[in-house]
Amino acid sequence: MSIFPVTEPIPPMVAFSSSVPRAAAAVALCAGFIVSLEAGAAHDPGVSPGWKLCRSTNPDERIAGCTQVIADIGKESKHNQLAAYVNRAGAWQAKGDYARAIEDYGKALEVEPGAAIVLLARGAARHAAGDLDAAIADYDQAIAKDDKNAAAFMARASAWRAKGEAGKALADIDEAVKLDRKTAGPLAARANYFHAKGEHDRAIADYSEALKRDPKLVSALIGRGGCFYAKGDYDKALADFDAAAKADPRNATALLNRANAWRARKDFERARTDYEAALALKPDLAPAKKGVEDVTKIIAKKAAGAAPADAAPAGVEHEH
Repeated sequence: MSIFPVTEPIPPMVAFSSSVPRAAAAVALCAGFIVSLEAGAAHDPGVSPGWKLCRSTNPDERIAGCTQVIADIGKESKHNQLAAYVNRAGAWQAKGDYARAIEDYGKALEVEPGAAIVLLARGAARHAAGDLDAAIADYDQAIAKDDKNAAAFMARASAWRAKGEAGKALADIDEAVKLDRKTAGPLAARANYFHAKGEHDRAIADYSEALKRDPKLVSALIGRGGCFYAKGDYDKALADFDAAAKADPRNATALLNRANAWRARKDFERARTDYEAALALKPDLAPAKKGVEDVTKIIAKKAAGAAPADAAPAGVEHEH
């Protein structure tokens, strides 16, 4: 049941990312973060006519409506005061105005000091703004208030990773894996960690478990395929990249990696087709450009009766 009178969270979510703004925005939905919002959830009706827009999924509309509510905030219940500030903060965050988001989360915390869900939200905004120490401080407080929240551990792990604290990041991801027995995100994040360290078998085990929970998780398919590729198991790599490309036909990374796998198997025509498809989606994708050039030369030499040598790329692209 939602505690805030809104219909849908604005910020997007990814499981775990090396990009600080993307990872911080991602925090907002993990395991029902910020507002585990159910349409029609019980809430105070509110006094201000601005509530209709303050519940909008459109950031500009939400800001306008919540600003109207906040202008006469003293007439609202404590519950609705908290909601108005959090709703507007989420809209500022969605627009990339992290300073205003942080300010509104601070106002919400004045209404309800120590609210774990708001601390986590403010931590995400601070994370996105690049203030990692302040973000971690908020995540620490959120975890102290609610140490069963997997999203909070994932958020803090992302901040530790951005600071280069890989060991601390892994410890938080491990905790999230223990707490979250249903979703794929924490397992995929831990797999990413092992993959980056070259511990491909451990990564494959976690990717495989994540894919049992979400068989079409493209980032996990690409990650596991990358591990198989690194181990020289091109058939399994190709199967994963193929599944990723089918799950998301517009994923240029999946197509690029499938091209590399075809190339590793000396199927240069199929490799060129996939390189070209990846370029059609992302014309500035340098590895795909080079791939097209390389395999086009190889195909031409083969047609001329030569036996060209080729070495497929040593590694593949990843989404984590």
